Amino acid sequence: MQAHADANSRWPTNVGTPEAGVTQDADGATLTTATGETLRAAHVIGADGMHSTVRTAAGIAFEGSAYEESFVLADVGLDWAPGPREVSLVFGAAGLMVVAPLPGSTLGASGRYRIVATVAEAPAEPDLAFVRRLLDERVPGQAAVRELIWSSRFRIHHRVAERYRAGRLLLAGDAAHVHSPAGGQGMNTGIQDGYALGRALAGGDLDGYEAARRPVALRVVALTDRMTRVATTRNRALRAVRNTLLPALAGIPALRTRLATELAELNYR
Repeated sequence: MQAHADANSRWPTNVGTPEAGVTQDADGATLTTATGETLRAAHVIGADGMHSTVRTAAGIAFEGSAYEESFVLADVGLDWAPGPREVSLVFGAAGLMVVAPLPGSTLGASGRYRIVATVAEAPAEPDLAFVRRLLDERVPGQAAVRELIWSSRFRIHHRVAERYRAGRLLLAGDAAHVHSPAGGQGMNTGIQDGYALGRALAGGDLDGYEAARRPVALRVVALTDRMTRVATTRNRALRAVRNTLLPALAGIPALRTRLATELAELNYR
């Protein structure tokens, strides 16, 4: 989705039609939609994801790379021994796995759960047999998959835009930064971008937007990168250290509070 500030107004308008191209000149910017419609604006905000057309049109580099591992994502009907009261994070020699209850799960062991797991090379559409085998290998005796509701695979990138502004073109959200979902910071970071950019447009301080928000993205990407590499390491010695230290560190209240504050991004205000 594109948000463009109308040339006759200071406030942005959302454009839901996918764009085909963006150009700019001294007086404004022109967005051409996939249907051939052209829209004229004072500024164009690229909030159009990792493959941002606006970022490409602006000539802004998206610095970073992808992780080697692929990830399996599946929603399943599951008999899960630990139950739906909390999210389970499983570290194992074969890789990381998260089992999270979905809304509507009962307090019993059966319900709908979301599975996320690292796999060296996941199939494009993991089937029921693949998901069952995955759970049997990583949590033997704890899970019985009754049905596969939906599944997919994905790869994770860690990237930050070299700049957040090129003239009248600006970036926000996943167009400006992408990272591992470790810690669940993606949505908060994007929402904060939108809030800060709205204030910058209203106050006429567009250069201040990048100065305020890009350092936050760099910090979030660095933290999630470290978390992901620790969680997915296949080095036996590092896994042993990780599995020993994490429970001990989790028992220190000050560290728990500090991590929670960092992940909630309460210290970026």
